[in-house]
Amino acid sequence: RPLTEPPPHVPTPIHQAQVIKPLNGDPFIGMLETPVTSAPIVANFLSNLPAYRTGVSPLTRGVEVGLAHGFFLTGPFIKLGPLRATDSAEIAGCLSGAGLVIILTACLSIYGATAFQTPDVVGVKTLSGRDIARDPVQSEEGWAKFTSGWLVGGLSGVAWSYFLTQVLPYYS
Repeated sequence: RPLTEPPPHVPTPIHQAQVIKPLNGDPFIGMLETPVTSAPIVANFLSNLPAYRTGVSPLTRGVEVGLAHGFFLTGPFIKLGPLRATDSAEIAGCLSGAGLVIILTACLSIYGATAFQTPDVVGVKTLSGRDIARDPVQSEEGWAKFTSGWLVGGLSGVAWSYFLTQVLPYYS
């Protein structure tokens, strides 16, 4: 036996199973398939997020995302803001959260006005050649509806946060 061959009981890197590999075996996609990203529970969770539910209208998706963000934006302003030690910490924090929601709505509007200026040249097709309908949010009109929903949902989340800070006895 020549000295360059490994012994038969030692696995070589060629024979070892690859845990992380390119998605669908295509290295040019730029996405890796790992045990986490390809797990059914992760795929199910991600497909149920509002951003990926294409069957729901853009307005409703924006309201869902805005509610979550508006509700959680007020907490840092209330507990860490400059008025945290005063009696008006809740109202100041909620007004700051509402201001941030309005600023972020302006940012979403600017993004939508610039990102969807040109029409799509290439359509999306399956491997068999069937056309796939594009996500309605990926258009100027759909993004405007998403942004409107974000504003309504965000301000509603801030209002709900303020209501809970006034009603819940365990907050303070």
